[in-house]
Amino acid sequence: MHNPIRNPEYEAFFKAKSEDDWPPPAHMIDALRSLLTDPSLPASEAAKQAASVYIQQSDVYPDYTSLWPLLFDTIEKFTEQNDRLLDFLVEFQRIPDHNGAFHELKGLTEYLVEFVFDYVDHPFYDTQRDQKRQGWVNVNAFTAKLHNTGIRPEGRGQLHHASWVLRKTLEKAPWEVFHHEDIEEDLDSLQDGYVEDYEGELDEEYNEKRDHFLEEIDIRTLNGWIPGAAQWIILCGKEIYGMEGSMGKEWSTKWTGPEGWSKERWAFWRQRFEWASSVTALDRKTRQLAREMTHEMKRIEEQA
Repeated sequence: MHNPIRNPEYEAFFKAKSEDDWPPPAHMIDALRSLLTDPSLPASEAAKQAASVYIQQSDVYPDYTSLWPLLFDTIEKFTEQNDRLLDFLVEFQRIPDHNGAFHELKGLTEYLVEFVFDYVDHPFYDTQRDQKRQGWVNVNAFTAKLHNTGIRPEGRGQLHHASWVLRKTLEKAPWEVFHHEDIEEDLDSLQDGYVEDYEGELDEEYNEKRDHFLEEIDIRTLNGWIPGAAQWIILCGKEIYGMEGSMGKEWSTKWTGPEGWSKERWAFWRQRFEWASSVTALDRKTRQLAREMTHEMKRIEEQA
């Protein structure tokens, strides 16, 4: 017998989802609501509920991709449910109907690339900054755990996300650059249609837009990036340490060694965590976490 827990935060979240202009299917909302509010409900039952409409359809290629925005919004919002939501996804991909179509987790890889791992940190202007930063930690933790289950959506693991997050966090240093051609081009566009009588308004708009761009490359964005990157070291560090070969597309960064995974690059990342632990501009908890990652990476090296 199930005894759902009434939680106003959960109810408000799912009510808002149902009232979106383009809401997720009702049976998916109901499935995740039941999963979160009823700890006694097996994750497998919630997964079958989320897939129920597609199971009933005759289409051998069911399109259940509307699940991904709902699932990852839930992951970002509810930190305490991270493992429960992972159990749900594991059970969803085990559903045998439609010749294993659910096993593929169709569309998940594309969704992660386009809508989850497109994170931009805003250290100043965003009123939802802290919630978004926690959501970023949540999705990195979830995706690292998904990798550790051995599930490979559409045949792919998740360490390509790890490589991007670690490189973005530990190799890029845009705050060290003082002329940004891409930003200049965007700001120059303000001159189009410029009228001399509105010079003061143009200056104000220029300054506001410039500040918005520059906050996205401020060193304090590491307060958002480092906790996300740390999840990959904590959850997949041993495997990452042993990785070799291509990471896919590379770009110019502070790393000047050979492209791809390597123990040398791992050592560089450890040095960058150590550097971050000494940066006065960063929050104390960020510096402490960077220090902990330095120790964790040394421990992994010593035990290899």
